[in-house]
Amino acid sequence: MSIRNPLPRLLGAACLALGLVSAAFAQPTVALPQPALKRGVNVLGYDALWSDPAKARFQLRHMQAIRDGGFDHVRMNLHAFEHMDAEGRLSPAWLQTLDGMTAAALNAGLQVILDQHNFNDCAKEIDACRARLKAFWRQIAPRYKDAPDAVLFEILNEPNGAADAVWNDMLAENLAIIRETNPRRRVVVGPKFWNSLDQLETLKLPEADRNLVVTFHYYTPMEFTHQGASWTPQFQKLSGVTWGTAQELDKLKQDFDRVKAWSQRTGRPILLGEFGALESAGMAQRVAWTAAVARAAEARGFGWSYWQFDSDFVVWDMKADGWVKPILGALVPVPGAAPAVARSGDPALDHLINVAKISAWSVYGEGQSTQQVACEASGKACLRVDLQGKRANPWDNGVIAPITADIRKGDKLQVLVWMRLDTEDAKAKVNVPVSLQLNAAPYTALLSGAATLTSKLEPVVLNGTAQENYAAGSVMLSAHVGQVGQPIWVSAPFVLRNFTPGK
Repeated sequence: MSIRNPLPRLLGAACLALGLVSAAFAQPTVALPQPALKRGVNVLGYDALWSDPAKARFQLRHMQAIRDGGFDHVRMNLHAFEHMDAEGRLSPAWLQTLDGMTAAALNAGLQVILDQHNFNDCAKEIDACRARLKAFWRQIAPRYKDAPDAVLFEILNEPNGAADAVWNDMLAENLAIIRETNPRRRVVVGPKFWNSLDQLETLKLPEADRNLVVTFHYYTPMEFTHQGASWTPQFQKLSGVTWGTAQELDKLKQDFDRVKAWSQRTGRPILLGEFGALESAGMAQRVAWTAAVARAAEARGFGWSYWQFDSDFVVWDMKADGWVKPILGALVPVPGAAPAVARSGDPALDHLINVAKISAWSVYGEGQSTQQVACEASGKACLRVDLQGKRANPWDNGVIAPITADIRKGDKLQVLVWMRLDTEDAKAKVNVPVSLQLNAAPYTALLSGAATLTSKLEPVVLNGTAQENYAAGSVMLSAHVGQVGQPIWVSAPFVLRNFTPGK
């Protein structure tokens, strides 16, 4: 939709100092999304950008990458207290950075949540926190009073500790400050005790103010999502914790049903403001949990913001300068390239339920590296996986690709992928387990088989019928290569549903 109230000349000099112009706010290059928040990601919370822009990891171009990745908003985590002087005035340089990033997000077609994120300060010294929080909103609210509706305010992230006892009072006093200059802007608010869903009933909101979005955060079970986290003493030595039993799935559904019931009773829209599983949980498990939580939120009409773009819990690899594909696929399922490829004349590709590109593969385990190589398989490219030495178990190294569509009981499934050993030895031969399986415990196989790899690039084919229903993102194609001990090639994977050759 077009912007009726562009942000005119929002400190144009400040924007110019960043190499931006005020027109970046006033005339976005693309139409902004509809007001509803759907799929978002948390950004910039722990980036050096705020103190030393020369050391920034996050760049303005990343806003467009986020939009292109399938997201419609960013939740910008602002640790602003440390950029205030003794009288609570925000640093001009910090404000310039905020203006520049907000402009970049808007011009990429993203909505922006300006999230005051000094929750640790407020948990410890409540009087100092209350003064600084009010000072923050007295400066930010009028600064953005003419911004598009695509800019939202979030009063305070995860109130906890000392803030719990007075949170409703803090919410009211800061909302009053915001409403002086922004009477209709959407404001994100959440309950005490770390934005816990268990505390929704304690949240006191002005009944007449219907421009409030209520948020909660979800990292349940913490033993899984935070295993190995250095900042949580009770979990930092945990490892090997899995997730995905029937009881755990039921817990997720019950928790989100409780939030939905509260939302329906109060008429308040819901944003799942944070969720994620730390890298130490393992890729396959992270994908399973992340997909389950995102789909559970969407099924109940909640928007969500994933934690987080980079730093940890990452969905973007700064070193590789690209998406962590399995996590992105869990968050934003893609039906694959079928429509585009089908126009080339191959009807089989209309039945694709995965992304048929070598970039869909993720490789895990120690002692491996990957590179793209030219090959004769479909797509004319293969992924070369360098495996340096055999592991104790076949599953200690693997290549996995997510299935991005639902599978229904009775569906006829077909898997096709080309594989070979990277060797000139015509006598070389090794067996590799290949399966279409759940991506969480108990890792049940829908289809399974063994591929015999030789020096020739040859097809691996699996066929079968689904015995149950499976949600998008809950199934993956896997090849367990831990005992191969030498480099292999693997083509783009093709997983088809209900395709009949010749029709």
